[in-house]
Amino acid sequence: MPTALVTGANRGIGLAVARDLARDHLVILAVRDPAKAPKIADARVEKLDVSVPESIAAFAARLKGPLDVLVNNAGVYTGSPRDIWAVNVRGPLLLTRALAGKLAKGARVVMVTSGLGALSRQPESLVRKLQNPDLTFDDILALCEDPPGGYGPSKAALNALTRLFARELPQARVNAVDPGWVRTEMGGPGAPRSVEQGAASVLWGCRLPPDGPTGGVFRDGTATPG
Repeated sequence: MPTALVTGANRGIGLAVARDLARDHLVILAVRDPAKAPKIADARVEKLDVSVPESIAAFAARLKGPLDVLVNNAGVYTGSPRDIWAVNVRGPLLLTRALAGKLAKGARVVMVTSGLGALSRQPESLVRKLQNPDLTFDDILALCEDPPGGYGPSKAALNALTRLFARELPQARVNAVDPGWVRTEMGGPGAPRSVEQGAASVLWGCRLPPDGPTGGVFRDGTATPG
C-alpha cells in the first residue's frame, strides 16, 4: 500500500485529507503535539514542528521511504511575518528538501496555498523577486529571514517554491493547491466552503495521474493565477 504524509493533520483540512487518504494509503500524521492527534485507523502519528529546522531534520532521519504522497498542509494565518514564513514557507522548503531522496518515483507533492497568494495581490517588489527566472531556494530562504509581509505574501512565495521543486523533482508531480476559503478554525464560521470541499481540492493534487500537471497552482482541479 502507498504511503502518504500530511503535515498539520490534527484538524481542519489536514485532518479531512488524512482521513480520505487513509482509505487507500498508509498515512503518517505529522503534528506538533502527538497527544492531540486524531484517531485514524492504521495511521501513524509522528512529532513534527515545521517551524523548527531541527525538528524537520530529526523527523526526516526517522522516516523510512518510499513516500508516495507529501501534503505540506501545516500553516498559520496570524503572528509576526517571520513566524508566519517559518511555517508557511521555510517549513515546506526544508521538509520537501529533506525528504526528496525518499520520494517514490511519481510521488505527488502538494503545497496547500491560498488565493491570497496570487501575485496580483502582492507588492511589486515581491513580484519581481518571485518572477526572477534565476530565483533559487536560497533566495526564498533569505526572504524568510526578512519577510515582505504576512500570510498572503508567504503563500505567493510558496507558489514560487512549488515551481522550483517541480523543476528539481522532475519524476514527481509537485503542485500548489488552493482549498478556497473554508470553514475551519483559521477560515472562521462565515467562510463559504465546507471542510470537505476544501479537502477535495487538495485531494485532487494527491491523486493525479502519472502524466498529470506539475509546477502549477490549482483550485478544484482548475489552474489559477499564482
